[in-house]
Amino acid sequence: MKFQTSILLLFLSILLWASCRKDKFEQYDENKLGVDYFPLKPKMYHEYSVERITFDAFNQKSDTVHLIMRNEQDTFFKDNLGRTAMRYIQYTRNMNETQWSSERTYYYVSQKTHIESVVENKRSVILTFPVLEESVWDLNTYNKEPQYLLIYDKKLESYNNGFIQSNQSIEITRFGRDLPFEVNSWKEIYAVDIGLVSKEYTNIDLLDNNYPSGTKEKIELISYGFK
Repeated sequence: MKFQTSILLLFLSILLWASCRKDKFEQYDENKLGVDYFPLKPKMYHEYSVERITFDAFNQKSDTVHLIMRNEQDTFFKDNLGRTAMRYIQYTRNMNETQWSSERTYYYVSQKTHIESVVENKRSVILTFPVLEESVWDLNTYNKEPQYLLIYDKKLESYNNGFIQSNQSIEITRFGRDLPFEVNSWKEIYAVDIGLVSKEYTNIDLLDNNYPSGTKEKIELISYGFK
């Protein structure tokens, strides 16, 4: 009987220990959420190399351009919903030029449950919190576009593209769509304390003549910091 009592006490102790560890783990995840994958800081900038291929089915040809894109975080302000938002200014230039041209202005909002971009009044959910592998969400939750499901595909121990290195990043891909008349894919990688480091996006329709129509784009971060 004494032996059985000792076994029972040991079992209860293990359950209590595991419960405490579980509570601490869940509390840590809840607090961290994942906002560090998308830092919003005034005067922070990111520069990307961009390869953009445009397919013209009507003329049966394609055109490739190589650009440098610079995104500058400006200042915080209150948007029309009363939320604190960060204004972004995007510049681009050809690879062999030094003169920047202003592309567009848009903003991001960091909420407890997600990161939202607002471009020309179109709201998109680009990250959802907490950051957990296999979490699925709709990019177009807050706009009238068709459903576009994204998934946290996998966490990466390291990321290195020759310019940028990170020891913790997350990969996002498009979820559950494969149609014979289109090629529509989405892959992004975000790194802790850096933000977006890589994006590959394809939106191509395959017409009757089997010549594609649409765009394929690849973006890689080459520098970041504070201006």
